[in-house]
Amino acid sequence: MKTTILFSAFFLCFSSTLTAQDVPTSDNTTNPYSFGVRIGANLYDITATSNRTGDTGFFGGLFIERKWSQNWALQFEANYAGLYTLQFPLILKYNLGERLVIYGGAQLDFSLEQQRMDNAFRNKRFGASLLLGAQYNINSKWFLEGRYIHGLSDQFPIFQGLGVESIYGKKRSFNFGIGYKF
Repeated sequence: MKTTILFSAFFLCFSSTLTAQDVPTSDNTTNPYSFGVRIGANLYDITATSNRTGDTGFFGGLFIERKWSQNWALQFEANYAGLYTLQFPLILKYNLGERLVIYGGAQLDFSLEQQRMDNAFRNKRFGASLLLGAQYNINSKWFLEGRYIHGLSDQFPIFQGLGVESIYGKKRSFNFGIGYKF
């Protein structure tokens, strides 16, 4: 619950300070917002004490970006990242040049309810993560990106065998993908 409150407060503070500024875009208009989609591969592992498991999956999601200035932007995303998990990152972005962008931020991880699974296989409902990444803009619409996500909370179960209680671990992942801005 603390994570949800902190994430909401962080988002409200930054979004309220950013909406008061008009930033010219590349086509000299004053619309500082852009939105789009992203999809790609998700390579992850889950680590708890002396146990570890990992796999490869996919991610996909939507984003909205608010230009703050010529170099700074704030981006909010809603992504599905496998393991019945929705991710809600809030990212601060910095343009290093016309094509290269670096970013970092915080993320709320929300596990969808899994009615048909035994408790030993269910994720914990909420988690938090930090992320760092880079984006390469191919043109004004398409981009490639890579990011590292480091889980801060023990949210995902590591199966220990039948009749044995699962232990929970932190998820770390590398995402590599492509995106499109509308």
